[in-house]
Amino acid sequence: MKPLLNRCLGALLCVSLWFAGCAEWGYRHMNDPARDAWQKPKQIVERLDIEPGARVADLGAGGGYFTWYLAEAVGPQGKVYAVEIDETALAIIEKEMKSRRVTNVVPIRAEPDDARLPEPVDLVFSCDTYHHMEDRIAYFRSLARYLKHDGKVAILDFYAEGFFSGLLGHGTTKEEVRREMESAGYRLAADYDLVDRQHFQIFSRTGLANRSALPPSPGARSFPLTTEADINFSGG
Repeated sequence: MKPLLNRCLGALLCVSLWFAGCAEWGYRHMNDPARDAWQKPKQIVERLDIEPGARVADLGAGGGYFTWYLAEAVGPQGKVYAVEIDETALAIIEKEMKSRRVTNVVPIRAEPDDARLPEPVDLVFSCDTYHHMEDRIAYFRSLARYLKHDGKVAILDFYAEGFFSGLLGHGTTKEEVRREMESAGYRLAADYDLVDRQHFQIFSRTGLANRSALPPSPGARSFPLTTEADINFSGG
């Protein structure tokens, strides 16, 4: 009970300071290594089945908490696009890139309705960003133009329950995300119960035929996948 109370108080303090103008402190708080204990970043990235050399977009990268795990997964020949609309967050990522001597991360200054990716990617990864978006169906329908033929979208978001996530609107239900992503033209590929406070779902725009020989990741619930012909995209 005490660790949960401490996390809630920390989250509330983060929000309070954010609105007081301490956005940088807020992003750095999100990058606190103590977060690893409940966020399980390594286990999450393992379940993304990222191939070396892959192109990945970290959508709503914040201060780069997941960016560095993704950069390690794609390897030196891969690329991670740290996508953000906030200049403070991008400045933190750029500073960390120099400190860590990372060369496979590219910060992207996005627009609220456009990720502005320079090339198609294998995976769009999003953690705690989905609930901030306004017209999510239109956004992800349009986002399809940035995905490769067998591209995937992975979404982690807080459950819409409790004071912070429920009352303050800092979360969504798993069913809500699934319904909206299907309306945007995607199909559920996997659903993981890995993080207590968040739902974790992976969506596909095709049947991922070229990955059918891979063994399923532990803990995943698989779902029937459609072919590209079954999906109607109206995005650019």
